[in-house]
Amino acid sequence: MNPGYAGRQELPENLKIMFRTVAMMVPDRQIIIRVKMASCGFKENVVLSRKMFTLYKLCEEQLSKQVHYDFGLRNILSVLRTLGSQKRSNPNDTEETIVMRVLRDMNVSKLIDEDEGLFVSLVDDMFPGIKLTTNVYKDLQRAIVKVCDELGYVNNPEWNLKVVQLYETSLVRHGLMLMGPTGSGKTSCTLCMLRCFTEMGRPHKEMRMNPKAITAPQMFGRLDVATNDWTDGIFSTLWRRSLKVPPTQFCWIVLDGPVDAVWIENLNSVLDDNKTLTLANGDRIKMADNSKLVFEPDNVDNASPATVSRVGMVFTSSSVLSWKIYMEAWLMKQGDNSEVFRRCYESLYDDAHTFLQTRLSAKMRILEAIYIRQMIDIMNGLLMDISLRTERALERIFLFSLMWSLGAVLELGEREKLEEFLLKHPSKLRWPKRGINETIFEYYVDDNGNWQHWNMRVEEFRYPEDEIPEFASILVPNVDNVRTAFLLNNSAKQLKQVLLIGEQGTAKTVMIKAYMGHYDPEIHIFKSFNFSSATTPNMYQPTIHDY
Repeated sequence: MNPGYAGRQELPENLKIMFRTVAMMVPDRQIIIRVKMASCGFKENVVLSRKMFTLYKLCEEQLSKQVHYDFGLRNILSVLRTLGSQKRSNPNDTEETIVMRVLRDMNVSKLIDEDEGLFVSLVDDMFPGIKLTTNVYKDLQRAIVKVCDELGYVNNPEWNLKVVQLYETSLVRHGLMLMGPTGSGKTSCTLCMLRCFTEMGRPHKEMRMNPKAITAPQMFGRLDVATNDWTDGIFSTLWRRSLKVPPTQFCWIVLDGPVDAVWIENLNSVLDDNKTLTLANGDRIKMADNSKLVFEPDNVDNASPATVSRVGMVFTSSSVLSWKIYMEAWLMKQGDNSEVFRRCYESLYDDAHTFLQTRLSAKMRILEAIYIRQMIDIMNGLLMDISLRTERALERIFLFSLMWSLGAVLELGEREKLEEFLLKHPSKLRWPKRGINETIFEYYVDDNGNWQHWNMRVEEFRYPEDEIPEFASILVPNVDNVRTAFLLNNSAKQLKQVLLIGEQGTAKTVMIKAYMGHYDPEIHIFKSFNFSSATTPNMYQPTIHDY
């Protein structure tokens, strides 16, 4: 027992004194490594075990302190297991080369960008004079190229490396964790890996769920105290279903959502060598040999070291998918217009995005991948309506989308700084010609690809003469709410979600209700719902079901 972590209970004092306390000491890892190496047939086990022990000690001391790093005994044992299989499959390689390659390949996948160079130099110092070659999985690479073509992905080297690392980790671990910020390519990595396995003749399928959206009893099952009846939860149902998968097929259970100590502690027995799910009704269900458990969290701040050490970690940094990759994937679908957009992106976007991230303070923090995604969504919406696709019109659509992606969450003062930077930029693109005291944010692109002032779309407000409207429902059209309604409609017609942020009294609710008022009730219905810190998914779900 080691209480003190989140999700664990302390023993009460009156129960604690009934037990005899036994102190455990930290084992000598160097001897363990040496014995394991000798059992795998390594003749130079004394020297190699000393090098491996020293490397792990230096990693703990010199690398940055990340929650998801684990250089403990479980990691060492999984490396040693791989060493044995690598020695048998590469009998012509020297022992030092095998150890060096396995140590590098099995640890570099979880490192953040800043630590990767230091770790590689530590490995090089431990094994001087050896130049390593990387493993080339020809079948896997052929499958990746084919799958990327089918799914419309860009097979860039950084993302390709993460798919290979996930593949290597899946060979030695039954619990995998793909960790990284939103938009870094975690789900696409998993999807591509499953498709690649299927292409290589081993059919894989996934069962995906979000564990954070439900409570622990809904996930694992609930035992009724009064009647002793057992109701299976979502995860335990998927677990039983995975046992029925034919031996020739493989199944990955993907838990896509934030890691929480409350539920992940229950999976400790699944992730270690027991491979057994223990439920509250006493059921002990063994893990199927052809299934794996995969986590896709943003971070593991709430997980205990016990959990982190049990999973094979692959860290996907936000640098894996830069904005250029999203742009390339989008341009592949644009046909003849792609060169115009590529020229615009290459001349301006990188400088504008860097200026925004370094010099301006946004009202909410948005990642690089989300900015480019939002810009592409705005452009898709505008391209649906535009009739004249001249180079000038496409360039103006690009500029309008740039304004309302990079400038969307900026206050007025910050927007002025962004505007000043954009207009003085050496790219000299066709920005609107502004009047006195006007900004570029007061212009839009019409269906013919020309700049127009938002005033052109503001209708005259007529007070209803036959009724007295409720004061809170009156919306007098002005540039601000006409502009917001246009951007709302641009996203909503593509069935995309919209988030309005602002302080109290900035007409967010009124604008949305006014926009919804134009809907045909035979086709669209809308429902308002107030969220607070006390709102649970169980309260929200019935509201949707009522319709």
